This record gives sequence, C-alpha cells and structure tokens, in this order.
Amino acid sequence: CSRRRSREQFSRSYPPPLSLPPNSDSSESGMLSRLGDLLFYTIAEGQERIPIHKFTTALKATGLQTSDPRLRDCMSQMRRMVRESSSGGLLDRDLFQKCVSSNIVLLTQAFRKKFVIPDFEEFTSHVDRIFEDAKELTGGKVAAYIPQLAKSNPDLWGVSLCTVDGQRHSVGHTKIPFCLQSCVKPLTYAISISTLGTDYVHKFVGKEPSGLRYNKLSLNEEGIPHNPMVNAGAIVVSSLIKMDCNKAEKFDFVLQYLNKMAGNEYMGFSNATAFLRGWT
Repeated sequence: CSRRRSREQFSRSYPPPLSLPPNSDSSESGMLSRLGDLLFYTIAEGQERIPIHKFTTALKATGLQTSDPRLRDCMSQMRRMVRESSSGGLLDRDLFQKCVSSNIVLLTQAFRKKFVIPDFEEFTSHVDRIFEDAKELTGGKVAAYIPQLAKSNPDLWGVSLCTVDGQRHSVGHTKIPFCLQSCVKPLTYAISISTLGTDYVHKFVGKEPSGLRYNKLSLNEEGIPHNPMVNAGAIVVSSLIKMDCNKAEKFDFVLQYLNKMAGNEYMGFSNATAFLRGWT
C-alpha cells in the first residue's frame, strides 16, 4: 500500500547525521527540525496538511499507542492545536512540527522501523491468529482455591503484550479486570530491586529454584527463601519495600508504582479476593 511504501522510502531516504548537505543546519535543533519534516512528509503522502486521525492511525501501526506516557506532551499539544486553530483537525507542517518536537526521536525510531519488532502489524496478525485458534480450547477449570476466583467467567479470553520499546497490542476481553495472584511476584520483585538494589534484596532471598512446591514455606542452606517467585520469597520481598512506612503508605506506594509500570493504565485492588483469601 502507499502508506507502507512511504514508510519504506522514509527509512531508505533518511540520511545518517554525518551525511548532512554542506549548507544545512548541523545543530541539534536543525537536525530535529529535519526529522520533523521527514516525518511529516512520510505521513502526509504528498498532502499539504494531514488529519490528526491519519497520524494516530499511522502511529498505532508502529505499535505505539496515543495513551503512551512518553507521548503525553505530543498528544496534548495536538488536542490544544485543534481547539485553538480553525483548521478542522488538520495539521500543516509547522503545526505538526510544534506537536511532535518533544518526541521526535521516539517517533522517528518508530516510523523508521527501528523498534525491536519492525513490522508490528505483521507480528500482531500472527498473534491474532493464535488468539483465535486458542479461543476454541475450552478444557480446564477456573481456580477455586479462593471463593472469589471460583466466580470467574471461564469464557473470558484476552491477550495483551508490550515490547521493550513500548509497542502494545491487545485482543479479546482485555478491558475486564482480573486478579493477578502470583503474577504480581515478578512485579513486586522489580519494585524492590529498583528501590533497594539487587545486592541488598538478595541478602534476604536467594536466586535458585527450590525443587519444592511454590507454596511450601521453606528456606535454603543460608536460612533464607530460595527465590522471589515462591511464596516464602515473595513474602520477604514484599516486606522489604518501604519498611519505614505504615501499611497504608506501603500499599499506596506499591499500587502507584504498579500503575506507573502499567503505563498509567488501570490497576486496582480486589478487597473481596484479599478478604476471602485471608479466611481460606
């Protein structure tokens, strides 16, 4: 399609920093301006102005979402430009430059296919096909070791992914909250490592498999839990976070940190599950 050809042309035609024409502006601002122009013409495909929805559609094709926290300034700037101008949601080159200037490096990487998954649309088409195939599998049962979990709808099925570059894709029932349960262990471990450091955390928890069930309360030869992914280790790791705070402050800190890790998407807490778990 013309959009794909245009992106490929952008990828081929963009010169490296050392290939600037003799009389061009080699300053950082000049380089960023040139990147902005190239990005505009790539998306505009010969048009003088581009609709905002065309930009957001092209953006999503790279795997980036308009809700990406890194693009907050860019998207808010675009919305403001639309409100203040009489262009009817159209951006000319100058307006486009003003909107993307704060994110031009990230956007250039995206449209030049420099992310870890260059052709994100092709990749997600495979994910969607696997999703549809797996959708037909109806065996198994929902977890029932906590009463609240036993009430889960077995027909709900969704897949979400996020690459290291922040490319995101979701399909299925991904807007319906579910309880993380033990899936939160690597997240709380990450919080503890980030705030306290690896060396300190591993004074209290090991790094090796236990060879036992995950919920077996056991210690290794050094007298500490085997690793952060078994229950004993996860309890220790959680206790290390914000040790100088009370429970309420600790809870708020962890929930806010998890929310940040999720790109400021929804992250909540199930009182019913936590309460009933305490009685099982």
